[in-house]
Amino acid sequence: MATSVGSDLFTLGSLLLLGLLVLLLLRHFLPLRSNPAYILLPIFLAIFLPVSIILLLPIDLASSLRTEDEATRGVWLPGPVVLAAWRITYWLTFALTWYITVHKQRPDTSLISLRFILPLLGEYIDSGYRTPKDRFVYSLRSNGRYQLIVLTCGVGGLIYVFLQNGFRGTSVKALVMA
Repeated sequence: MATSVGSDLFTLGSLLLLGLLVLLLLRHFLPLRSNPAYILLPIFLAIFLPVSIILLLPIDLASSLRTEDEATRGVWLPGPVVLAAWRITYWLTFALTWYITVHKQRPDTSLISLRFILPLLGEYIDSGYRTPKDRFVYSLRSNGRYQLIVLTCGVGGLIYVFLQNGFRGTSVKALVMA
């Protein structure tokens, strides 16, 4: 039975290097000390996770080979580790990238924040109110307005598909997939 110690060390080293490169990229475009962690962490993960997929894909392909010869496999990891890595990467990438807003820091720059866990955070930061309650209410209204617009467009698209194709399950499935 072959062990994956060398592959484990290479993978950990590669992930640490990727994390360091993402931090250097963030440091180049954002002042790390003046931005709060609740802004920097989602941006770090939104960059780090898709880049880590570039590393994870060849490891997954090498791990799925049906040979026991370690020299021909290259960098490989055990099946449960690869499965857990894909699940973590997929769901965190999905959670961070489905909701995108642009924050204006100064008139000449903008900061793109990708988040799911705290979708109200962006509007909370951008609001001009001073008290947390007023900021939160403004954030709720802005996000509620956005969700209402998206829901209205979705219902309009659903009505259009039903009028064009009739009421069939495949029509709804095609609309949801699009």
